[in-house]
Amino acid sequence: MAKTSTVIFTLFGGYINHRGGEVWVGSLIKLLKPFGLSENAIRLALSRMSKQELIQRSKIGRESYYSLTKKGNSWMLYGEHRALKKENKKWDKKWRLLTYNIPEKLRHLRDTLRKELRSMGYGSLGSSLWISPYDLKEKLEYLFDRFKVADYIETFEAIYTGLHEGLKLTAKAWDIMELEKRYKEFLKKYSPLLSEFKGKIEKKEVIDLGECFARRFRVTAEFIDIALDDPMLPLELLPVDWAGLKAREICFEYRKLLGQEAEKFVDMVFRDSKTISGKTRI
Repeated sequence: MAKTSTVIFTLFGGYINHRGGEVWVGSLIKLLKPFGLSENAIRLALSRMSKQELIQRSKIGRESYYSLTKKGNSWMLYGEHRALKKENKKWDKKWRLLTYNIPEKLRHLRDTLRKELRSMGYGSLGSSLWISPYDLKEKLEYLFDRFKVADYIETFEAIYTGLHEGLKLTAKAWDIMELEKRYKEFLKKYSPLLSEFKGKIEKKEVIDLGECFARRFRVTAEFIDIALDDPMLPLELLPVDWAGLKAREICFEYRKLLGQEAEKFVDMVFRDSKTISGKTRI
């Protein structure tokens, strides 16, 4: 099950933003039904995201409308790029090391730095030693400037000479086995259903638009939820027949196969909404 915030970001990125960017809470609740989320759970998630300044609410009478803030839209675009557009790049056989010594009085900066490094794809070999197979110099410079931590950090470029090469080393710095397990569970859940949908389409059977939307939406959101934790390491540093590649392929097949039907369903939800105070509820 994908995180509720991931589901909401996926909904805005895939269906709401190019329809004006604002959605009536009633339509939002209806579109999130495929995830089995209760109305209270959805409203709680919206409230939490609002406090984080990721989403904003406007009101007309008693009706509430939601849209992403500038910060929320940036988060959505970053997650979309990282999960759906980022790929496993070629490796130049070099490791980029980062180590820091941030004083205890600035512990909040240390905790924030760890989260940021993890989100960038760095792996940890110790409490203050982080590694990456990629050159992330520009992103690091932005990070150092943003949090004013450059004085506490050193970076190096190195060639590994130890005994734990390849997968053995990456398994020490990243939880590769857990990530692969999640990808395999995704494949086990959605591969058979894809064949079923293809069969129905080939036989020209009528497929419910709501079912198409629900399946495409669930697949996309659940894949994104996994891919956001994927450092996208070079394939030679990953297990043979890396499940992440097949999972990505399945996700994109669903998106292409059911795209038109899903869009029709969302249009239908918007069209069926009433107009209040001269504003269309979408």
